[in-house]
Amino acid sequence: MRGGFIIMKVNQSRMIITVIAVVLILLTVLILFWRRHYVNYTDPNGELIQGKFANSTNAFDGTFRVVTWNLHFGEKLDEAIKTLEITRELHDADLLLLQEIDEDGVVNIARSLHYNYIYYPTVFSRQRGKEYGLAILSKWPLKDSGKILLPNWLPGWVENRYAIKVVASVHSMDITVYNTHLDVAWMRHQGKFLCTELPQPVDPTILGGDFNTWQPSSIAALESYMHNIGMERLTQGTGYTFETNVLQFTLDHIFSNEGLDYTAGVYRQTDASDHYPVWAEIILPNEE
Repeated sequence: MRGGFIIMKVNQSRMIITVIAVVLILLTVLILFWRRHYVNYTDPNGELIQGKFANSTNAFDGTFRVVTWNLHFGEKLDEAIKTLEITRELHDADLLLLQEIDEDGVVNIARSLHYNYIYYPTVFSRQRGKEYGLAILSKWPLKDSGKILLPNWLPGWVENRYAIKVVASVHSMDITVYNTHLDVAWMRHQGKFLCTELPQPVDPTILGGDFNTWQPSSIAALESYMHNIGMERLTQGTGYTFETNVLQFTLDHIFSNEGLDYTAGVYRQTDASDHYPVWAEIILPNEE
C-alpha cells in the first residue's frame, strides 16, 4: 500500500512538471509569434533621415539639458509636443533622445519645437503598418552620425535593437550623443556589448534611452558596465519611469562622463506615453 502511494505521488509530480513545461512552451511560442508582427531592418548602417529646423543663433550659457523619452509609437504625439513645450523641466532642451517614434512624428516635433534631427528607422510593425526607430533632436548643428547593431540571438523572431550616435557642435565644443532602446530579454548582454563598442569618452559624451532595466540587479549591472568606460548614471535616485497598476519600474536612464555637475529628474504629470520623460541638466564648460 505504501509503495502504491509513493508511485501515485511520483506520477502526480511528473504530471505537474509536464503541465508546467507545456504551458511554458506555449507561452514562449505565443510570445515569439507576437514578436513576428515586426519586420527587422538588418542593414547595420541603416537609412539615415535628417533635417534642420533649429535656429542658428542659439546662445549657450554652460547649462546643457537632455531629455530622453519612449513615446510608445507616438500614439499621443500632439500631447507629447505640448508636454515638451510647456513643462519647465523639458522646455527648450538642448537634446531630445526619442524611442518608438516614426519619421512623421520626428518631423512634427522638430518643426514644432525648432530642432535639428537625425532619425534611423529600425523596424517595421505589421500590426501598425508603420516603421519605427530612434531619433536624436538637437538645438545645435549635428554631424558624424552612425548606428550600432546590438546582439540578437533570435534574428527573424525578436526585434533588432540598436544604438544611434551623432555629434552635436555647441559653439567650439563637440558633444558625442548616443540614444538606445534595449530588448527586455537581452538587456544585460546588449548593455555589455554596447559598452565594448563605445570608445572611452574624452570629450563630453551623453548616452540615454530606454534600457528596459526591469530589476534593480539589471540597473546595477548596467551601471557597472558604464563605470568601466568612465560613464556615470546621472538619473540615479530620480525614481521610476514606468508604472502599471501598482508596479513601478526604472527603465529609462541618462549617462554621461563622470565628474560633471548636474541635476536630474523624472516628469510624471503626463500620460502622453506609457513611459515618463527623464531629464538631466549638465553644467559644461562655456568655451565661447
